[in-house]
Amino acid sequence: MERKIWTAAELDAMTPAERKKIFEESIVWDLDDAPTGLIERARRKVEKRIAETEGKQSA
Repeated sequence: MERKIWTAAELDAMTPAERKKIFEESIVWDLDDAPTGLIERARRKVEKRIAETEGKQSA
């Protein structure tokens, strides 16, 4: 499901409570609902970080 992209003018016209509601509704809590590209990028970053630090740990 595509989410609405709000313009600055639309947000400026809203009350703080309305902006807060939109923000809270935009949070994705379930990875199944997150954009695939976002999850793929995050996974690559984590895997790169693990590869970079894996050999640097002392036992």
